[in-house]
Amino acid sequence: MGTPAAAPRPSVPAPRRSRLALARARRRSALWRRSDRWRAALVEIQVLALVASAVLCALLGLSVYQHARAHALQVERGLRPTQARVLQPPYSSGSSGEQAQVSWTAPDGSSRQGIAGVSGTVQVGSRVQIWIDGNGNAATGPATTSNIVGTAILTGLLVMIGADVALVSAGAMARSRLNRRDETAWDKEWLVYEPVWSRRA
Repeated sequence: MGTPAAAPRPSVPAPRRSRLALARARRRSALWRRSDRWRAALVEIQVLALVASAVLCALLGLSVYQHARAHALQVERGLRPTQARVLQPPYSSGSSGEQAQVSWTAPDGSSRQGIAGVSGTVQVGSRVQIWIDGNGNAATGPATTSNIVGTAILTGLLVMIGADVALVSAGAMARSRLNRRDETAWDKEWLVYEPVWSRRA
């Protein structure tokens, strides 16, 4: 018994169609409904809106960083750093972090005491850097670069998440309306063609 002949292979392989070509061919199909066109347009709009949202939120974060950095430099110009001696062990003050009683020498040479933010690992008698104003009083120092960067990134991310949730929710609502419209149209067409198919007409 002879072996079956191998299936002939085409001399030139069939070209693979890209997703864009398949999408275009699908849109030219007679089965492509108006609602399908709306769905395709909705997906494209959502993708463009998400990209635009990411770009705008990145610009927002950059703007927040620039404004916060400019404010920190302005605050820094009105203050000056000085060395202070820790008088008491540091304690936690909630949102303000660790604080301690410290003493320092004012620009006029007088000795001052007050509360300043310190690291939780400092010991009594150690030296820490604090910020004082023009009168020699302790003041809150300018925001650090790490805090400014963290605030800018967090602001951009939160706004982007909120915008993305709103866009996705709007798209889901629009698709739900399209689905209900298709179901209504299908019910109407079924009432017309079902008796013909079932030969009850």
